[in-house]
Order: sequence, then C-alpha cells, then structure tokens
Amino acid sequence: MRSVIFQSKREIVKFSNQLTKGLSKPVAKFILDMVYGVAKGASPILSDISRSLGEEVPLSATIKRLSRNAASFNDFIKLDQNYLDLVQSQVEDDMLVMVDNSDITKPYGEQFEGLARVHDGSKGGTEKGYLTTNITIASPKTKHPIPIYSHLFSAEETDFVSANVETYKGLNRVKRLFNNKRYTVVMDRGYDANDIITFLSTEETDFIMRLTDKRWIKRKGKAYKVPELAQRHKGKIAFDSQIKGKNYHLKISHLKVTLPSFPKQSFYMVIVYGYGKKPMKLLTNKTISSKAAVLQIVKGYITRWRIEELFRVQKQEYGLEKVRTLTLNSIRLIHRLITYLLGHHAMRIEAAPLLNEIIYQRARCLRENVKFQLYRYIRGLTAILKDDLVGVRHYKHIEHRRNPGQLRLAI
Repeated sequence: MRSVIFQSKREIVKFSNQLTKGLSKPVAKFILDMVYGVAKGASPILSDISRSLGEEVPLSATIKRLSRNAASFNDFIKLDQNYLDLVQSQVEDDMLVMVDNSDITKPYGEQFEGLARVHDGSKGGTEKGYLTTNITIASPKTKHPIPIYSHLFSAEETDFVSANVETYKGLNRVKRLFNNKRYTVVMDRGYDANDIITFLSTEETDFIMRLTDKRWIKRKGKAYKVPELAQRHKGKIAFDSQIKGKNYHLKISHLKVTLPSFPKQSFYMVIVYGYGKKPMKLLTNKTISSKAAVLQIVKGYITRWRIEELFRVQKQEYGLEKVRTLTLNSIRLIHRLITYLLGHHAMRIEAAPLLNEIIYQRARCLRENVKFQLYRYIRGLTAILKDDLVGVRHYKHIEHRRNPGQLRLAI
C-alpha cells in the first residue's frame, strides 16, 4: 500500500513541478500545496486543502498562508504556458476542439468579489455567479477531455468586453498550440452568431456548430427558417450511436446551403433525426462529399458532450461551486488548478499504466464497464491519498546556506 501511495503522490508532485517551471521557489511550493491538497481532499475549500496537507503547524496558520498566496498570485501566463507544454504531446493533426461556456453560481454569496448575474445551466434562469470559457481537445485514444483553455471571468470586471471576446482569446491560443496542424472547432447552439462565424471564417478555421431555430438559411436561392428547411428533408443515412450513455438510432440528411449574411460562402447543413423530439441541425464549413464525411460531422458533434462531462466532474467530484475564497483572483486560481488537474488525470488515463488499474480498484465503482473514467480515477486517487499521513512537506527542498554571512560582535 505504501508503494501505491508513493507512486500516486509522486505523479502529483511531478505534475506540479512541471506546472511551476520558471516560477519562484515560494510560488512553486504554494502551487504544490494547492494541487496536492485539491487532489487529496477533493475540495476547493481552503480549510479542506489545509487539512489534506497535514502540516505540523496550527490549521489556521496554513489557511491564512494559502489564502494570502492565492489572493496575490500573478503568474497565470507562465502557469498556463507550462501546462500547454505538457498538453503539446497530445496534439495531433485533424483533432476536434470543443468550445463551451459554463457557470459557477453562488446564489447565497454576498461578499464575493465581482459577482454578476449569469445563466444557470443546471437550473435555468439567472443567478449570481461567474462565467467560464472552456476549450478542450478529445484525447486521441480514449476521447477524454483535455483542457487547453480555461478562464473564469465576471461581467463586473472593468476590462470585461463580452463573452465572445473571451472565446476569441481562447481560440487564438488554440491556433498557437496547433501551429500548422488542422483542427475542427465544435460548438453548441449558444455560439450560433454571425460574429462567431465571421471570426472563424477570417481565421480559416473549420467548424461544426449546432443551429438555433431562429436562424434563416438559404437553399437554392430561397430563404427558410432552419426548422422549416429541416422538415423538408427526411433522414436517408442510418446511424446507431451512444450519446451520454444512451443508445440512439439516428437518421441523417445533409444539404448545401448559404447564409444571408455570408452570401459568397458555402456551408453544409446536417439534419439528425432520432436524438430528440425535434431534429438536431448542424452547420459546418467542412466539405461533405461522401456518407463517411457526413457521419464524421455527426460523430464530431456527439463528441462535444465530453466537455459537458468535464463541467460535471469539476462540480461533482471537486465541488467547484463550493469555493469560498472571496477574491476573484483566488477563485480564478482554484478554478484553473482544478481544470488543469483534470487535464493531468485525462492524460494519465490516456497513458493507461498499471497504476491506473490499482486506482480504479480503490474507487469501488458499482459498474465495471465504464467508458468515461474520470469519475472513477478521481475517487480512486482520493481514496489512496487519504491514507497518506505526511503530505508533501518532504518534497519541498529547503536550502541551508553554507556561509550565511552572519554578523558577529566581538565580546
């Protein structure tokens, strides 16, 4: 058992060391404390993180130290670049890049910095909280979401412009990460806007986007509302798929269209029957010349639900919405570390070492045949680290000066 604890802890320490390359030693030690504390305690609350560290000082002293360092942390750019250096090994040509916003609601919060009204995705309506822009890739083998951009923001910030601008920042990072490799951006209907399409077209980026029923679309020179045009074309291609754990028998059609605001551009509309009461309508600027190409569009969009699972993992396994730090900077750091820790887990699952099987066994899941392993991995890792009594203090190298140059007074 000790060897399993050691190996699990060593992976967390190694990940933290890679995250903090080039940062000062005090900051690196602080990030190690936070990453390990979150992994062990499965909580964003500073008191829970502090207990997980098991330091030989009063708990209140550890909480104050973590709170102070989180509020003053300003090395986000370097932290993000170090994380992207880790992710670079997962980037391949012609990958899916999934984009979505999420929310962190604080309905009873009064003192949190920068609280604004946000759309509550789980309950509907609006609530006090923060928005997050998230971009992930699907890991090459297991299709687990690996975050490549994650930013928490508030409409109350003085430099806030719009949610779209935050999305553009993330997409620019994607372009730099992929360099000359191809990729396809996959978006839900919340991104069905001319501004978004203009940005993607200007950047010559392939995309798959779910259409809203409000959009007008043109077919052979005649304008239709999206639902009307969809009803005119019944599915001819049969496709069986599993979406969010349920099996579906789908019927698919596709047709070449244009948009009134983009008359010189050609798009394809893909209509999918069988997923819900209404057909699912997708828009893409990718060329469709075969049945295989149509199915690739549909499969690409279905893969998008993985980013929604990432949000559920953040909130269910790490309790992200329970965060209690009051400063926006602290909340932003905790959100970023949890997201990047999930990226580490997804990459470990992709590697599939023997240690993973031991971690899965400790999770004590009722189902063995699980395709989405993040829940199981986190629960198993937390169970293993719960048995660790010494924390990570032995991994922090403390330098002792050989010649401190102490001033001495002659007596």
